[in-house]
Amino acid sequence: MALLVLLNNWMHDFSAAGWIFSTFVIMKLIQHYQKDDKLKNAIVPVLKTMKLLMHYSLAGIVIFGIGRALAYKEYEWSEEAGDSQLILLAVKHVVLTAVFIWGVIYYRKALKIIKSS
Repeated sequence: MALLVLLNNWMHDFSAAGWIFSTFVIMKLIQHYQKDDKLKNAIVPVLKTMKLLMHYSLAGIVIFGIGRALAYKEYEWSEEAGDSQLILLAVKHVVLTAVFIWGVIYYRKALKIIKSS
C-alpha cells in the first residue's frame, strides 16, 4: 500500500508540475503573439497542445490530490513535525492556488486566441 501512496503522491506532484509548465509556456507564447500577431499560425497549434496538457494536469491534481489527502495522516504525517506541517502544507497550497489562478488567466487568454483563429 505504501508504494501505491508513493506513486499517487508522485502523480499529484507531476500533475502540478504539468500545470506550472503549461502556464509558463502559454504565457511566453502569448507574449510573442502580442509582439507579432503574424505568429498566430505557428502559435495556435502549440496553445491547443498546452490547453490539453492543462486539462490532464488539472484532472491529475484533483484525482491524485484526493488520494493524497486521504492517505496523508497514515503515510505522511510526521510526529516530530507535529502541527507545524499543517502550516507548511497550507502555505504550499496558498502559493499553488495563486499559480493555479495565474494559469487560469493565461488559459482564458489562450482560448481567445484559439477561437479567433
